[in-house]
Amino acid sequence: MRFDSADVHSLAFVGGDPQHLLFGHHGGLEESRDGGRTWSALPVRADAMGMSSAADGSIVIAGHEVFMASRDGGKTWAPITTDLPSLDIHGFTRDPSDPARMWAYLATGGLWESADFGARFAQVRQDNVLFPLAVREASATQLLAVDVNGLVTSPDGGRTWSPLGVPPTFPMTSLAATPDGKVLYAGSTDGLYRSADGGRTWAKTTYSGSAFAIATSSDGQAVAVVSRETQFFRSSDGGISWPGPD
Repeated sequence: MRFDSADVHSLAFVGGDPQHLLFGHHGGLEESRDGGRTWSALPVRADAMGMSSAADGSIVIAGHEVFMASRDGGKTWAPITTDLPSLDIHGFTRDPSDPARMWAYLATGGLWESADFGARFAQVRQDNVLFPLAVREASATQLLAVDVNGLVTSPDGGRTWSPLGVPPTFPMTSLAATPDGKVLYAGSTDGLYRSADGGRTWAKTTYSGSAFAIATSSDGQAVAVVSRETQFFRSSDGGISWPGPD
């Protein structure tokens, strides 16, 4: 299928349900509850460049002059009052174990952290970092991201970083990870790569198109992709086959 949207921003499975997905674009959010066969628009018409849903039913979207939340699964929305120096947010993620803890990457530079659902932020990194993802590895939260050196990780909320290597897609167009950070997917303009060891080694999947948004289920087996042309693709076996929504 193909979305009737002008662009591609974000994609996510909701909770542990491989049939429940959200797709974000410049004009809002689309929702599917049947694995991607059919979609309907949620009642928000704001730029969902970054998007995160949580088990408590909250959804946060962030983008160009947008920082909004729904506390009821997308039925109603309200702006988040924040002290961020800019609302031009180009990257966004939340702690899988604590929905009130979040990170925002600003177009003006730097990575910022909040522990109170976005009310107050502190800068934790001055340099740019792309595709920030928070994962829960064992009993600690780790951040994954991409910088000029490749894939990097932080054990302390973005204050210090260590290299994980350079994925074969580098530079990449998108990045997704399971909540525990063990399975990662990295997109490019002509393919999709999978890592089963936290980003240390990679193998190319059989998907051969552009991958401008990626989502993976909590076990890493279901993976969905939206191409630059806004086409939706889905695999239920870790990227081995792509029969479409099932």
